Amino acid sequence: MEFLKSCATGHTKRCIGRITPVSHKTLALAVLLVAALLDGCSNSANISTSTASSPQPYMAPTISGGSGGVTSTDATYSISDKDLTFAQKTYAFSGYQSGAQVNYSGNLTSLSRGLLKLDVNYACGTPTLAGCPGVTPPTDPGWAVELANQDGGLLQMPGQPFVPLVPATTCPSMSSAETFLFVTLPAPLLTGGTTIKDNWNPGLETAYGSVDISASGSTVTLANIKQYTLPATAGGVAGTPSNPSASSVTGACSTTVYGNTVAIPANPTITTGSGATTTISQQAMMGIGPSGFLVEDNGANGSGTTAPYDNALGAGTGAIGLPKPSSAIGTSSLVGAQYLGFFYGSGSSGSTTNWSSTVASFGFASQPSSCASVATQTSTMLYGGDFKNEDPTTSTDGYGKCDFAIDLGTQDSSTNGLFPAAMVYVGSSFATNTTGKTYSFPAVAIAGQLNGKYAIFLIGEDTTGSPNQAWGIYLLQSN
Repeated sequence: MEFLKSCATGHTKRCIGRITPVSHKTLALAVLLVAALLDGCSNSANISTSTASSPQPYMAPTISGGSGGVTSTDATYSISDKDLTFAQKTYAFSGYQSGAQVNYSGNLTSLSRGLLKLDVNYACGTPTLAGCPGVTPPTDPGWAVELANQDGGLLQMPGQPFVPLVPATTCPSMSSAETFLFVTLPAPLLTGGTTIKDNWNPGLETAYGSVDISASGSTVTLANIKQYTLPATAGGVAGTPSNPSASSVTGACSTTVYGNTVAIPANPTITTGSGATTTISQQAMMGIGPSGFLVEDNGANGSGTTAPYDNALGAGTGAIGLPKPSSAIGTSSLVGAQYLGFFYGSGSSGSTTNWSSTVASFGFASQPSSCASVATQTSTMLYGGDFKNEDPTTSTDGYGKCDFAIDLGTQDSSTNGLFPAAMVYVGSSFATNTTGKTYSFPAVAIAGQLNGKYAIFLIGEDTTGSPNQAWGIYLLQSN
């Protein structure tokens, strides 16, 4: 299947980041700068993914967490496997930042099994219109895992939550509609009968689903959108979200500072209110990489507790997905592979400290006997865990501890790659397990292939740990 084509005219939304009510003067400045950025849209198909030519640019969505619990903003990352360097850049127009700004940069080292260690050599201080003075960089490293040919990946900066990386080098192009599976990128867990901005309620909001995507020119159509809430028990009945998106929505793809991304809906609503303020309605931003790796960032209007985002696909802070397999996945091959990725615990609503994000390793060259104490092995079980002291450099063979397990369960009979009755087992020695015992909780997982390698993305609700929180696990095959 073909996913990419040259750039087409379309939206400007993400050139100015997340938009909150602004003055006419600020909006005018932003429009002028955006127009300059978009002038002369070129053929993005000429951007090479070869590591020998230039650093690979990646789009990354907002993910809840970070020092003090502050939700990060959309960003771009560049990784050069040739020069062994990386950088993180954000874009905003405000009293604190004027346009593009490098927040972090440094050198990278490739460890065993393809894990990248990111040593931060430069860190940004307090942003100002005059620039961003450097400060003492963090001593802890970041980590990243890339797909072959730099067709996407996963990354975590020190003190921040993981982010998915999509090389939105060109706009999507499908001669016929292609079906994708996705799971929500959760925000801090919220329970009860309400939804609040920057939180995720698994009983009311989307946990997973599927969508048919087609493209013609700059127009991208998302049709047959199916969204489901998280089942309360493994194998239980999934519900209908309280605020689902329409079954079909249309977006526009164009070149922005985040790459060739799709704005959904194509045209935002601009409202002028009292006090000469202007509010721009929510837009979701979506990127699809050459391998079919899909990432969506839900747009937010920056204020209020209702209509917290534009949920074209996922809820929380967005969605992560992959092409639906054309036939049922062979589960033995899926659980027999080795993986690297990230655990992401989004924490609970109202807290700024109980989120977590750590490197994950699953599958072993030789399975440790300690795995049996985590969960009884089944034919659909995948063992793994975190690293000693959450530091992969302490491992002599590149594999982590065996203090975690995922039992994918039965693959859905009507949806290839969907595992709606998964179970997650958290070992007593797992770093963020504060209960002192091994426990489990239900989850939903999707699986498929990206560049001929398996990928597994999972979402669940942990109601046993302290505190309760949403869980995401994101794994890319490393062998």
